[in-house]
Parts: sequence; structure tokens; C-alpha cells
Amino acid sequence: MQEETAAQRTRLEQRLSAVRRRMEQAYLDKLDGKISEEFWAAKNAEWQEEANGIVLALGGLQTANPDRLLTANRVLELANEAYSLYVRQNSREQGKLLRIVLSNCATDGISLYPEYRKPFDLIFERAKREEWRALRDSNSRPIAPELFLASLA
Repeated sequence: MQEETAAQRTRLEQRLSAVRRRMEQAYLDKLDGKISEEFWAAKNAEWQEEANGIVLALGGLQTANPDRLLTANRVLELANEAYSLYVRQNSREQGKLLRIVLSNCATDGISLYPEYRKPFDLIFERAKREEWRALRDSNSRPIAPELFLASLA
């Protein structure tokens, strides 16, 4: 079962890569004037729909595996607790934590620019843009009746 899932994942990833290469090449062809804007827009929409379907299929393979969910939970827990873990640990453990979360760091002499490993890069980008809960904060509480009524008007 796992071998079949791995083979299916490989096929989907290869197909997704091929679709994305086509999209990139067609865009370059559009920029070079080799194809019309209309043709590019139509094909790009078609390929984007196919790519979205492949991504959904890949996501379905991940959710079908309970070990993946456990790993995702652990990643989120680590991301949530990374700071408090870091400040409580000795330098050796701090280094180990940094190697798990970061892939590289650059500096301009004043500032440090970390490069996060996957999936921490996605978590960091979301946190930076504060997209975790767009409508409500994490300290959800009932809305006051007058505010609720005003929001309906």
C-alpha cells in the first residue's frame, strides 16, 4: 500500500512539474511574442486548473496517511513552542533546534536574515502577514449584541 502511494505521489509530482514547466515556457513565449495574449490566457487557465487538481490529489495522499497528520501536528507544536524551547535550552540544544527550523542565514553586517526550512517557511510567512485568523482573534469571545446588530446593518 505504501509503495503504491509513493509511486502515485511520484507520478503526480512529475506531472505537476511538467505542467508548471509548460506554464513557464508559454509565458516566455508570450513575452517573446511567439504566441498571442489570448492563447496564453486560455492555455494558462487550463494548465492552472490541472495543476490545482494535482495539488489537491497530492493533498489527498497526505491526509490519507495518519502518520502525516501526526507529523503535521508535531511541526505546528514545534513552531508554536520554538521560542520558549530555545530560551530554556543549553547552547547545544539551541543549535539543534536552529538546524531543524533554519536552512541558512544571511547578514548584511547589521541585520540577520534567516531562511526557514519547509514547512516552517510557510508558517513564518503566514505569521508575518498575520493571516492565521482573518476574521477573529485567537482569544475568541462572544461579540457584544450592539456590535453584532451593527454588523448586520
